[in-house]
Amino acid sequence: MTADSDDRTTMSATAPVAVSCVDPDGRLAPVITALRATDDIAVTVAEDIDAVEGSTDCCVLLHAPETEAHDAVDGLAQLDELDELHPDVPVAVYGIDIESAMMTTREFTHRVVDCGGDAAMTMTGERTELIVRRIKQVAGFEEHFQPDAALLDSLLESFPHQLFVKDDVGRFVDTSAVTAGEYEFDREELTGLTDYELMPMSLADDLYEEEQRIMATEEPMLNKVEHYVDTEGRSKWVNTTKAPRYDQTGAVTGIVGGTRDITEEKRQEHVVRAVHEASRDLVRAGDRTEISDVTASIAEDIPALPRVQVVLADSAGGPLQPAESSEETTIYDQYAEWYERAYERRESLFVCADGTEVVTDWDTIERPAAALIPLGTHGVFGVTTGEKTIDEFTYDLSNIFAANVEAALDRAERERELELQNERLEEFASIVSHDLRNPLSVASSSVDLAKDDPKPAHLEKVDRALDRMEQLTEELLTLAKKGQTVGETERLQLRDAVIDTHGSISDQRADVVTEELGAIEADRSRLVELLENLFRNSVEHGSTGSRSQAHENSVEHGSTSSRTGSDDSVEQGSADETDTVTITVGMLADGFYVEDDGAGIPANEREAVFEMGYTDSEDGTGYGLYIVSTIAEAHGWSVRVTESGSGGARFEFTDVVVVR
Repeated sequence: MTADSDDRTTMSATAPVAVSCVDPDGRLAPVITALRATDDIAVTVAEDIDAVEGSTDCCVLLHAPETEAHDAVDGLAQLDELDELHPDVPVAVYGIDIESAMMTTREFTHRVVDCGGDAAMTMTGERTELIVRRIKQVAGFEEHFQPDAALLDSLLESFPHQLFVKDDVGRFVDTSAVTAGEYEFDREELTGLTDYELMPMSLADDLYEEEQRIMATEEPMLNKVEHYVDTEGRSKWVNTTKAPRYDQTGAVTGIVGGTRDITEEKRQEHVVRAVHEASRDLVRAGDRTEISDVTASIAEDIPALPRVQVVLADSAGGPLQPAESSEETTIYDQYAEWYERAYERRESLFVCADGTEVVTDWDTIERPAAALIPLGTHGVFGVTTGEKTIDEFTYDLSNIFAANVEAALDRAERERELELQNERLEEFASIVSHDLRNPLSVASSSVDLAKDDPKPAHLEKVDRALDRMEQLTEELLTLAKKGQTVGETERLQLRDAVIDTHGSISDQRADVVTEELGAIEADRSRLVELLENLFRNSVEHGSTGSRSQAHENSVEHGSTSSRTGSDDSVEQGSADETDTVTITVGMLADGFYVEDDGAGIPANEREAVFEMGYTDSEDGTGYGLYIVSTIAEAHGWSVRVTESGSGGARFEFTDVVVVR
């Protein structure tokens, strides 16, 4: 069935559109309600086909599945009946719950059309305006549909990309307004011109041959990407599709095509490629500082990333620090608080325009002023464009760049750890090959002597050599297991750590005096290990200090005098076992100190005492103070040796987090 649209569009504008709705069970109510709400439609409702009059402008039939309350209604069968009764009446079939009949809406539409219906409708009753306009369309009274020429003109005026129609010799028959504007003409002025009047000769020749080939082969050209330089010297890229067009007899009469400007897409593609290529330099960067410098250098060469700043976390747990310094205001200066939050939460933050607020969801903010992207445990990558806001492409590009920076930092950290491990392996190899060989040789030769001459003196040498080897082994294990690492730090009282050293020194050889001590942040077990090594060092190199004076000091300061036992050898030279040394532990403004009243360390040897293997004692291993320095370094502390008030050795530890 088809509507005689020419006759109907000439009907009086005052006459309402007559619509008959065949509704056997009330399920067509949404359509009826929508139509009755319109003044220019007159609705009649019938229960069956026989009640439909031949003069109606449009008939609406129901097609619905069986439900608990209703029987199935076959609108397609009704369509056949109506065609026999009133073949000239336009018909729309309204389908309800089509998918329950194992049919898609598209299949339903095809079946309606195949059965001679003018329209299939499946929209919900809420779409009242659409229902009314669809029925008017079927009845032939829809004013929004234009003749072919007007529709084509509307398309060419409104379409946002280049469209063009050419004849068989390449003349423009018609174009979209965008196409004409590209050449600074209007559509009428462009008609009849060819590419030869608009482009360089060589390019026009290429296009002419291309279009002749398309017409000859009748094969379309799809999505061809082309690059050219416009009249202002700017690089442009376009995506072009062309196909042959035909007349009513099927003969090829020219070309129809479309071109879309993809300059921005290509620029973005090139920028992403540039970031990946430039990021290769990150792979070659040696350490954190070099990686940060390379990052800044890459960003300077990429227009989409004019301002980038990497802020790194201190390896010892200190505050974030900009990777590079600058006299001008930096991103970190502007958004330090948000950098810290992004690092703590390990999530990207987007800073609002005034910088006072941040959000975590890109979709909740309109063009943020900055994006802050965490670099794992290393720090934060911050970016702004210098134009107050950043767009989605800049953010996506920043994510790619930040991922490359994080990967480079991961690699540098692994290489640094591997380098340290290799250094320790070399140190251990040196120790095993040298230091253990000497006592082993002594033990071996003494055993040989004891076989021939079993004197106690020979066995004593063996015993001393074995003790020496045991001490070396323990200190080697300490370095091998812990190296320069610390566990979780905590707030602890320094005085408690001193007490934990009980048993590490002989109670006959030392008095430990604690001044007024406070709390610090440290790994408790490593701090105790540090103090034990310092105490043993003082005992082995102590003098006949005043035990009574030490005890007096302990009482005066309300602290503890501790004597504990061990006589492992340490660095500086031996003292008689009857000598007593006083060891004092006290606080500094940014740390603490440990000093004794022994012989002290000469000024020209104070830097060397922390080197592995350094000792001026025949019995020293050279590892005690080296262990002290590695523990301090692992905490991020600085340590130096100076002279105590009594002339002994004084070890000062600074850059310590002191809890006030």
